[in-house]
Amino acid sequence: MTNTTTTLTTLFLAFGATTFAQPGSLDNSFSIDGKVTTAFGTGDDSGQSVAIQLDGKIVVVGTVSNGTDSDLAIARYSTDGTLDNSFSGDGKVSTDFGTVAAAGNSVTIQSNGKIIVAGSASNGTDSDFVLARYNTDGTPDNGFGVGGKVSTAFGTGNDFGMSVAVQPDARIVVAGNSYNGTDRDFATARYNTDGTLDNSFSGDGKVTTAFGTGNDYGSSVAIQPDGRIVVAGYAYNGTNNDLALARYNTDGTLDNSFSGDGKVITAFGTGDDAGYSVAIQPDGKIVVAGSASNGTVRYFAIARYNTDGTLDNSFSGGGIETTNFGTGTAIGISVAIQPDGKIVVAGDAYMGSNSDFALARYHTDGSLDNSFGVGGKVTTAFGTANDFGRSVAIQPDGKIVVAGSAYSGTNSDFAVARYLSGLNIGVIEFSLADNAPLIYPNPIDERATLEFTLQNDETISIHLLDMQGRTVRTFIDGKYQPAGEHRLSIDVPEALPSGAYLIVISSLNGKFAVQVVK
Repeated sequence: MTNTTTTLTTLFLAFGATTFAQPGSLDNSFSIDGKVTTAFGTGDDSGQSVAIQLDGKIVVVGTVSNGTDSDLAIARYSTDGTLDNSFSGDGKVSTDFGTVAAAGNSVTIQSNGKIIVAGSASNGTDSDFVLARYNTDGTPDNGFGVGGKVSTAFGTGNDFGMSVAVQPDARIVVAGNSYNGTDRDFATARYNTDGTLDNSFSGDGKVTTAFGTGNDYGSSVAIQPDGRIVVAGYAYNGTNNDLALARYNTDGTLDNSFSGDGKVITAFGTGDDAGYSVAIQPDGKIVVAGSASNGTVRYFAIARYNTDGTLDNSFSGGGIETTNFGTGTAIGISVAIQPDGKIVVAGDAYMGSNSDFALARYHTDGSLDNSFGVGGKVTTAFGTANDFGRSVAIQPDGKIVVAGSAYSGTNSDFAVARYLSGLNIGVIEFSLADNAPLIYPNPIDERATLEFTLQNDETISIHLLDMQGRTVRTFIDGKYQPAGEHRLSIDVPEALPSGAYLIVISSLNGKFAVQVVK
């Protein structure tokens, strides 16, 4: 936090259609052809999660073979797709948890640039949640846990940490699943900034949630601007699996304002359905991506929920949408929301002989965006063997990054592709007068003043977003404002970590954003 009133040069962003290349095209400024693969050794390496740093560098986390067992691993790339040699000397880091198997499943970047990885590792008998935190140069953060590492058991069975998110107050939330002795349940743990369990969360820092008497798998976690925690996954209904959601209050109790009991189950049909990734829109609606089955093949599936847990009928007519990539199986693994509200889902699709990276982009009403790729869909092959897309992120400049793995002919390697989105970071026609919005002081403290002028009457929304596009606070949500000059006093959460953020002013005519620093 800072008390200085020095005003920084503001960066003005707006989002519109580009005239250069087809949205969905590979970005040839990234590793010449838009694709890069990275081997850690001679064994199988699998990228599982991607995050974008404030400086645009790309961090990919996954699991690598060390010849005996497996380790957590990170690769960091410069914006041109080359490995970043300022990170551990060669752009790569692997971390073991002893002489046992460990897996890296999810990554997030703290506002101070430190990198947090969540996954699981064997304790010699079963698996536990694990966390590792790294300094910006790739060295372990010795102020976190023991030597930068933390392990957490929920019981005496296997526990798998699948997803990590950081709250605005810098506490860390990890979601996954845990074996209760009979079947599996959603499992969530919250940690203090030093890696200790946060005992204000469910009494001991841990909570498990059952949806029935079968297996329930938590896959992804997101933090709402009000601090409530949303976990997505799937639950067994006695016959097959359905998409499942749970929402928790900040103390770890289920939020009974969400579907009456804090839990929601959604079936797409009579086959197996699964939720693998969750994102929160700026308006608070919840988007879950995964897969659905027609009994023969699986295909991309998306559900959007209102803030009370009901399906949003303005999305595809009933709150759910499915997308095939031909006649083969397609699985949506990861979802991200673009600054213009369009929804991007990444995963992989079987294209007749092997699987390729697969992407689909949707309008805010759930229809496929036909300006993206072919009919709203894109597939990318790294070679002639199987490629698996596992995670998607949107860069601050709007480009789309997908990470996963690709088979080299001998084994699998980390794989990353970057795509053009059609978002133009520059000037658009928007109903703001020529004098651009002004925010002061900047850097901001707990209060700031936003001044802007509207040329016409507008219904506008104003949100504070972090640089990953996640809404931190809503100042105005769909409120009519007359033409003329406006001055708005905004409150910034005291617990908001220091870093860069965007204040986004939006209307039906477009968006305009101002970068601010806290």
